[in-house]
Amino acid sequence: MAEKDAASGGDPPAKRARTDGVAVPSGISAFHHIEDWYEQNKDQFSPPVCNKLMHRGQLSIMFVGGPNTRKDFHLEEGSEFFFQMRGNIELPTVQKGKRKLVKINEGQIFCLPSCIPHSPQRPMAGSFGLVVERRREEKEMDGLLYFTDFEKCEKVQWEKFFKCNDLGKDLPPVIKAYREWEASEASKQPVDFKEEDRPICQDKETEVPAPFYLKDFLLANAQKLASGEAIPLLGSDHPDKEFQVFAVGGSSQQAGQISKFETWLYQIKGTAHIAVQSGTLALSEGCCCIVEAGTSFDVSRAEGSIGLVLRQESGRNKE
Repeated sequence: MAEKDAASGGDPPAKRARTDGVAVPSGISAFHHIEDWYEQNKDQFSPPVCNKLMHRGQLSIMFVGGPNTRKDFHLEEGSEFFFQMRGNIELPTVQKGKRKLVKINEGQIFCLPSCIPHSPQRPMAGSFGLVVERRREEKEMDGLLYFTDFEKCEKVQWEKFFKCNDLGKDLPPVIKAYREWEASEASKQPVDFKEEDRPICQDKETEVPAPFYLKDFLLANAQKLASGEAIPLLGSDHPDKEFQVFAVGGSSQQAGQISKFETWLYQIKGTAHIAVQSGTLALSEGCCCIVEAGTSFDVSRAEGSIGLVLRQESGRNKE
C-alpha cells in the first residue's frame, strides 16, 4: 500500500501509469498497463460496484472485483472468457440439466460456451479478474433466471428475457422487477415456466472443460513458444467455437493480420511491437490493447516474449 504524503497528511497523487503520454496510432485503442489501470480505478472494484469496463465495442473487456455474490443465473447467446488474475471465484452453472460448481482459481483460464446458465460468485475481497464477452447481435436476447433452490437449480422460480446493449444499464431494472415480484402477492402463486416459450434455447448437452492454469499451459508449451509458434489455448476439441485465443511466442513475426472482429492483445512476458498504417506501438509486459476491426496490422515479437491474442466471432456456436 502506498505511503501517506507526510507533508499534507493525505493520500499521495496517483502514480503515473506506464502508458501515460504514449502516442497510440489510429486503429489501436484501449492501451493500458493492467496493473496501473487497476490502481487508478481501484475504487470501482469494491462494493457496491465491483466492476469496470476497460473497453466496449465488438468486444467488451471487463474486469470484476469482490466481494460480490448474487442469486440469479445469467443466460446469454454469446460465450464468456474468464482469466482470474487475483484471488479465487466460484461459478455455479447448469450443465446438462444439473447444477455444477466451477471453481476458477487465481491464474486460471476458463471459457464458458453460449446458452449455459451461470451465476458468478466473488466472495473474496480484493479479487480481480478479466471477463471478455461480445456485443449482442440485433435479434439476440439475454435471460435472468431465479431458481426456487439456488443449491439445486431444478425448478425456475422467476425468469425474464430482455435486450442487452449495456449490461450495467439493462440488468438492474430486471433485478428490480424480480425483487418487486418477490415482495408481491403474485410470488405466492406457483408459476410454470415452459422452456419452449423462451427466446433462448438453453444448452443441455454440453459439458464444459474445467479451468486450467495459464502458467502450466505456458510451461507445457515452452519449447514451441520459444520457437515462435502460436498455440491455441482452448484446442479444437473445446465445445466453444466463438473464441479464438492463442499464446504466441517470440522471436516471431505475424504480418498482414486483419479481421472483421476486434483483436485483444495482452503481453505476458517481454515486448511486442504492433505496426499499423499510422505507426507502431510497443506493447510491454503487462500491457494490453485492442486492434480495431478492419485494421491491418503486423506484430513483431522479441525473443523469449509471450503474448495472448483473442478474438470472438458471434454465431459460431449456432452452426
